[in-house]
Amino acid sequence: MAKTTPSQPKATKQSSLASFFGPPKPGPRPPSTNPASSPATSNSVRKAVPNAPASSPVIRTTQGKDLVGSSPAVGKKQTFIGSEDELTPPPESGPSSAKTNSGGKRVVAEDTDVDMDDEIKEDELAADGSPIKMGRRAKRKVMYVESDSGESDEDVVSKDKTARKPRKSLKAESDDEFGFDETDEAAMAALAEEYEASVISRSPSAFSASPEPIKKKIAPKKGFVAPRSAPKQPTTSWNAHKFDNDELPEASSSTTRPGPRPLPNSKSGNGTGISAQSNNSETMFLTKAELAKLEAKQQQREAETCFDFLVNPKDRDGHTPDHPDYDKRTLYIPRSRFDDKKKGGFTPFEAQFWEIKQNHYDTVLFFQKGKFYELYEDDAMIGHQEFDLKLTDRVKMKMVGVPEQSLEYWIQKFIGAGHKVGIVEQVETAIGLQMRNKGKKSDEPKIVNRELRHVFTNGTIVNGTYLSSDEANHCVAIKEFVSETDDTSAFGVCILDASTGSFDLSAFEDDICRTRLETMFRQIRPKELVHAKGNLSVHTIRMLRNILPSSTQWSSFKEGQEFCSAQETLNRLGEFFAFTEEEVALGKKAPIPDAIRQHQQNHLAMEALGGLLFYLRSLQLDKDLVSQSNFNVYDPLGEGKSLVLDGQTLAHMEVLVNGEGGSEGTLLDLLQRCTTPFGKRLFRIWLTTPLRDAAAINERLDAVEDLMNQTSNFNREFEQLCKGLPDLERLISRIHAGSEKESKFLDVIASFKKIQKGTDRLIRTAEAFKSPSVAGLLRSLPDLSTHLGHIEGKYEVPDDEKTVTILPIPGADEECDEADEAVAELDAKLNAILAREAKDLNLRVDPNYNRPKDGIRFWHSNQGLKEIYYIEVPAGTRVGHNWAKQNATKQYARYYTSQIRPLVEDMKEAKETASIKKNGFYKKLLKEFDQDRTVWIKTVRVIAELDCLVSLARVSNDMDEPKCRPEFIEASSAFIDFEDLRHPSMCLRSDFISNNVQLGYKQPRQVLLTGPNMAGKSTLLRMTAAGVILAQMGCYVPASVARLSPVDRIQTRMGAYDNMFASASTFKVELDECAKILRDAGPKSLVILDELGRGTSTYDGMAIAGAVLHHLATHTLPLGFFATHYGSLTDDFSYHPNIRKMHMQTHVDDNLQQVVFLYKLIPGVAESSHGTHVAQMAGVPMEVVQRAQTVSDEFFKAFNVKLTKKRKSNLSLMGQSDFSFLIKLINSLTNNNDGGIQSKASLGEQLEVVRECIGRYELS
Repeated sequence: MAKTTPSQPKATKQSSLASFFGPPKPGPRPPSTNPASSPATSNSVRKAVPNAPASSPVIRTTQGKDLVGSSPAVGKKQTFIGSEDELTPPPESGPSSAKTNSGGKRVVAEDTDVDMDDEIKEDELAADGSPIKMGRRAKRKVMYVESDSGESDEDVVSKDKTARKPRKSLKAESDDEFGFDETDEAAMAALAEEYEASVISRSPSAFSASPEPIKKKIAPKKGFVAPRSAPKQPTTSWNAHKFDNDELPEASSSTTRPGPRPLPNSKSGNGTGISAQSNNSETMFLTKAELAKLEAKQQQREAETCFDFLVNPKDRDGHTPDHPDYDKRTLYIPRSRFDDKKKGGFTPFEAQFWEIKQNHYDTVLFFQKGKFYELYEDDAMIGHQEFDLKLTDRVKMKMVGVPEQSLEYWIQKFIGAGHKVGIVEQVETAIGLQMRNKGKKSDEPKIVNRELRHVFTNGTIVNGTYLSSDEANHCVAIKEFVSETDDTSAFGVCILDASTGSFDLSAFEDDICRTRLETMFRQIRPKELVHAKGNLSVHTIRMLRNILPSSTQWSSFKEGQEFCSAQETLNRLGEFFAFTEEEVALGKKAPIPDAIRQHQQNHLAMEALGGLLFYLRSLQLDKDLVSQSNFNVYDPLGEGKSLVLDGQTLAHMEVLVNGEGGSEGTLLDLLQRCTTPFGKRLFRIWLTTPLRDAAAINERLDAVEDLMNQTSNFNREFEQLCKGLPDLERLISRIHAGSEKESKFLDVIASFKKIQKGTDRLIRTAEAFKSPSVAGLLRSLPDLSTHLGHIEGKYEVPDDEKTVTILPIPGADEECDEADEAVAELDAKLNAILAREAKDLNLRVDPNYNRPKDGIRFWHSNQGLKEIYYIEVPAGTRVGHNWAKQNATKQYARYYTSQIRPLVEDMKEAKETASIKKNGFYKKLLKEFDQDRTVWIKTVRVIAELDCLVSLARVSNDMDEPKCRPEFIEASSAFIDFEDLRHPSMCLRSDFISNNVQLGYKQPRQVLLTGPNMAGKSTLLRMTAAGVILAQMGCYVPASVARLSPVDRIQTRMGAYDNMFASASTFKVELDECAKILRDAGPKSLVILDELGRGTSTYDGMAIAGAVLHHLATHTLPLGFFATHYGSLTDDFSYHPNIRKMHMQTHVDDNLQQVVFLYKLIPGVAESSHGTHVAQMAGVPMEVVQRAQTVSDEFFKAFNVKLTKKRKSNLSLMGQSDFSFLIKLINSLTNNNDGGIQSKASLGEQLEVVRECIGRYELS
């Protein structure tokens, strides 16, 4: 085959120079003549010259100078001719030229056009993964020498026919070797070491592993690519440091290799980008793609620190987070960032964002942008890390976003996770922005106005959609004053349910155990607590930490500045209410609510209200909530009005919350069967504050008994009425704030219409009831027809709208009528132009969207006012020269004309104005509805009360037999008589064993209860208390007979637990609760004490238990159970006429060491607590149980002997205590003082008990 000459056309699929010359001669590859050369250099050069035949040695050049060396081929002698230097002129003519060297060999130089813009090729990678990037595109000279061997080209071709085509790989090899001198080798070796020490260590992600093969996308153009020339005296970083300025090496025929040139489009001079280091040895071997990746990382690091005030954040006053006065709500941002727009200042949107964020740094802000709500910077990281929202970069700001449709879902998620959430809404559209900027300078920033509308916390959620429960959502502000004399505290408390706009004020002096405060917080279980910094005492904080859920948020504010004084609070209230008659007469402000007037002189209550007002103002909720004037007085114990269930009783009886913090198995879970959300909230109040007046209880029972009548359809009709009702109480509050959606407002109107219609039927049914309670309750409902007719006469709801829209009827709003007229006028002008154009084009106007072939019409997009009044004509229609095409489809084209365009702009502004006016009308409509707020609230409360009565009737009906209506008898002291009583949670179990319980009346008021563990003592105690609560709520009781006198208080001391937060041991907790009982109990109270004294030594425990029981039975005189394992107490109080000894029946098998529990309450004393038998049942080894029984018997005998020897009088200690009481009484009467005797029982009642005791002491 003849050698291909440059004049011949190139092969279409020639991939290398090897195919140009022919296949290489087979044989082993000779060893390299330069083993010390850098692999980066050798591999990169190998790619430049593909496998050339041994018969055609190639002269290779470096940038700038020739490299002279020898690289013998396989057994062939080659003569290398020095190439032309950089000053050699190009060939005179033709794409190729030939020379003859001194050896007589013909040298051919060919210009090749090489494209270096491809991606990294496989063979361009060095062994260590450091590629050398060549230039982009240049003319290269390829010089080769003809072989002096005798072999012909035909021989090479013949060998190629049998040889296998070499396979390309990452380690492609060439028969030619690059010749380096010692200087080059030393320089490249130093460069390789520096590269490995710097670049690899700094960029482990890019170079820590061997490079993977890179897919070859585009084959390179054919021909050898020679390196570029370089200046005579290079000043690269890898050879400049090797020699000093005065020790430069002597010039030689081969020079050192310079570094790569900077990237063509890189920015220089900033000192921060990768391009500034392009001549650095750390990046000289990086490809363009890797440089771009490093530059992107550098830009990301710069973007993360572009807001330098976030690196070490400070509050508005410059305090760091470790400062005691640090305010996490604020962020310090230099004012220059807002003012200087050119030198590091904010962009218009950044300024808008940080202007809001600097005052709400601890709030997650949802910024509205069109149909999305976006979070930026730290807020975006919260969304990304906690909720896995996708994180992106918007210019310099990290961002995550959620669509408008799912905003409520995500707000609920963020609030549930404990975050404060703010909503920043757009208050104008793009057209509104254009209207606002008309006539202003063009260089002024143009950005849509946005405002922070709401900030929600876990305890201040005003929108019921964000709440997962129908229960009240409370935020509590508290202020404390601690007495320096007796360590008691006085409290001022303000309770807010933001979802209904209800405020409750309370002020009281509490005991050392904070009983009232504990009761209040157990009743309401707030979601958020607001207090002044450093105000709450350690005791109060520990108690609150112990009883409040861990999810409760605590917020503290500076006292005086934020948690303002009483006078400052009254000044702020003056913005909403009128305090004087003159102000009331003006009618500009509502009169001050009675609850505020009652507490006006109480500084603690006013300061608590002031702290809450400041907090609401910071959340921008104060106007919406305070202006509702829904203020009430809150009494946590409700003394004199209801049965008192203090905090300990609520916890021990599991009234609202069980021992695990849930609601399963609680009385609330068993009894609450309400249908409406507002009925459920009222029922919770009924449960925590049962009635105590017998007449009121019987009246409620009469109503429940009528509702239990199965022949009446009242319950079913009422359930149909309430089914599907929204939470009207919360919606009325949102309507007052003017922030409820139009669809929800229509639901409210429809619900009240449904109530008005349904109650008319219910009244007719209730007329047949025996009790007038239900009918009277329904008659108290206001007539809603007039109010509803007035509101409905102002608006209409178009049926053709895709979304619910409330529009004013003509004449209802003058401004809306004027705006609609302006729109209609412009529409008429546009239709006139359309008709004129249709006539000119010989087309028919198509108003019905039928799209005939010769039709013309106006086309509007679905994207608001963005694309409206386009003239749509069939495609191909010849239109006038003043028609400008806007868009087109296959069949139609859409245009604007010079006449229509200005009218369309006017139409956009007119429609925007009409939309603003209609929004204003809707706000006016909400205000009109809110003027009758008292009517709507009264209706809701009547329905809620009726819902609670129906719930009690359902529970009473569902109880299994036996059940009965409780009978209440008024008496000076309370008594209880239950027959076959069962626990409410066990009413449906047939195997539950009932018991008879009698306390007071003809029986002793105290029961000394003994029995082994697991015998059912605690169940009996809880069952008795639950029976009293049900009876006084007005519910049927799971018993065959229930007769009782109303109880004013239930107090309990049950269970063994410590209080770690209050630094109180188990025994200390017992005595704290016992002290409250002795102080507050009276003849109308029910007291339950379970195993008092077990937290200390046996003797101390027995002494305390005996003293407490004696005081209760002799002086305090409540009804009660005293459960104990101290058997000696049964002997000590055998004489007492006010103590009845009873125990839980058991059957004992001593041979098998087993106890059978019969769960029956019977008179007498338990023979033993049978602790060793229970140990046997629990699986304790028999030898241990037997040894314990022996020690127990010996201890019992020794204890009785010791007590007998220590007795110094035949009169028992209890008898001696009675005589001591009488002596103190005589002294007090003589000295005219109380003698230290304090009891709610009268002196006559106490003396009567002592009188009965005299003559019975010998029984002890």
